[in-house]
Amino acid sequence: MLGIIGIIVIFVMVFGGYIEAGGKMEIILEALPHEMIVIGGATVGSFLIGNSMSTVKQTAKDLGKVFK
Repeated sequence: MLGIIGIIVIFVMVFGGYIEAGGKMEIILEALPHEMIVIGGATVGSFLIGNSMSTVKQTAKDLGKVFK
């Protein structure tokens, strides 16, 4: 539960600050699918390169605990 609250706080602060600074959400929403592919792919690839298979498997198992 605390993990979900933390994620919500992050999104509210980042996007709230962006809007407060005069940013336009239309730009973010238009670029979002492409940016998620680039950033997500780089993140997963870097994680796979930098960790052993046992760490990757354990992380996959533990990922669900973030949302409990």
